[in-house]
Amino acid sequence: MFISRRKMMVPLRRALEDFLKQHGLTIADVLDAMDETKEGALESLRKRAHLSDQDIKFIEKYLSARDINLLVLALQVFYLSYPGGLYRNLLIFPTREEVVGPDGKVTREGLLKVMSALGIRPKGRGLSVRSF
Repeated sequence: MFISRRKMMVPLRRALEDFLKQHGLTIADVLDAMDETKEGALESLRKRAHLSDQDIKFIEKYLSARDINLLVLALQVFYLSYPGGLYRNLLIFPTREEVVGPDGKVTREGLLKVMSALGIRPKGRGLSVRSF
């Protein structure tokens, strides 16, 4: 696992892969078991994040159901279920404070940071996470 020695941080993607490995799973295993419909995945994301109708339309158009489910998984495991912000005594990057608002829901900016940290890119010519 990559660890920044200076700040004792662990990137979100590495934390997620390690967490699943401890349970004998891979990201693909979990995503295969999650909701395969884009509508179901979007509804799950909508419950966890502050998203406008325009945000939802963008996500629906440019992200796959697997991408959305990966977002939901990471948000639930590392930011919503366990508010400590640590994984194996290491600070998860991006931090919970950067992702979750005061009301306990993921902010739009926080969602962008998580998308980047997980390597999720919109499927479309010339699009980036910032296109969102």
